[in-house]
Amino acid sequence: LAQFAPISWLFGSKRVFNNRERRPHSGMDIAAPKGTTVFATNHATVALTDDFFFCGKFVLLDHGGGLFSLFCHLDKSLVQAGERVQTAQPIGVVGATGRVTGAHLHWTAIVNQAYVDPLALLDESERQAILTEPRQ
Repeated sequence: LAQFAPISWLFGSKRVFNNRERRPHSGMDIAAPKGTTVFATNHATVALTDDFFFCGKFVLLDHGGGLFSLFCHLDKSLVQAGERVQTAQPIGVVGATGRVTGAHLHWTAIVNQAYVDPLALLDESERQAILTEPRQ
């Protein structure tokens, strides 16, 4: 993660754009300043790195067994598709790319093609290290 900065937006939170309800938030936003190093949450193969309109520059990790993690709005990626990464290896740098209002890390967890709460994948000490009063 991004050096365990505080969470600023929770998974599943209601989102409204232009006074219209949108799909619930598909990940967790971590309030890390631009330039903060992002680390792999576990060993994986880099499935894709790219730059898309909404998520900006991102890294998608394939952990095997149908588990993927997606790290969005990066200033830059430090890895390439096909590369094997280890737990806690630097994979990117927090930025403000894509559709954002400021620098932060958006972390999405996907299990068997379904979005899940990334907090569910952390142990208690990791959760406590990043939990603060999130924005609802």
